[in-house]
Amino acid sequence: MINKVTTTLVLMMLFQTLACTQQMEPGWQLDVQKSKVLWNTGKLMGGHYGYFLFQYGNLAFSAKGEPVRGTFYMDMNSIRTTDNPNQAEGKKKDAELRDNDFFASDQYPIATMVVKKITRIGSSTDYRVAGELTIKGITQPIEFRASIVTQGKTSHITAKVDIARQLWNIHAKPKPVSIDFLSGIKEKLVPDIHVSLDIFMNQ
Repeated sequence: MINKVTTTLVLMMLFQTLACTQQMEPGWQLDVQKSKVLWNTGKLMGGHYGYFLFQYGNLAFSAKGEPVRGTFYMDMNSIRTTDNPNQAEGKKKDAELRDNDFFASDQYPIATMVVKKITRIGSSTDYRVAGELTIKGITQPIEFRASIVTQGKTSHITAKVDIARQLWNIHAKPKPVSIDFLSGIKEKLVPDIHVSLDIFMNQ
C-alpha cells in the first residue's frame, strides 16, 4: 500500500514538472556586454555615481511571451566611479566602495538578484517585480517597478531601485574621530543607494 501511494505521488510530481516545462520557453540570456547597473550614492560620501557589471543573467518567459522569473549575478569587483575625471581619485573611490565597510567585494565578490514573480501592470510594458537580493551574504526581499520591452529576440529592461543600506550592512567608511558625530548623523539622513538597471536579454 505504501509503495502504491509513493508511486502515485512520484507520478503526480513528474506530471506537474512536465506541465510546467511545457508552459515555459527556454530562458533568455543576459547580454553582459551591453547591460549595466548604474548607482548613485546621493549625498553619502560626498555624492558619487558610477556603475558595475553583470556576470550572468537568465530570464524565463511563458509560452505567451510574458516574463515570469529570472536570476542575475552582479560582479561587485567591477564597480567604477565615473563622476571624477581624475583617474587616480576615481580608483581611490573605487577601493573605498570595495572596502569591508561598504560592499566588502573581496569577501563577497558576487551579488545575486533572484526574481520570483513578474506581474504586468494593465496592458502597459510596466511590470511589478518581486524577488530577493543578496549583498554581502545578506538576503532581503525586494520589490520594484520595471519597464520590459520585447522586440523579436531581444528584451530591454529598465528599472529604478532604492537600496536601503542598513538592511545589507552597507556603511560609509568611518571618518576621523573629530567628526564622527556628524558622520553618524549623515549616515541616518542618507539611507539609500539609488540604482538604475539597464538590462538587455537575448533569446
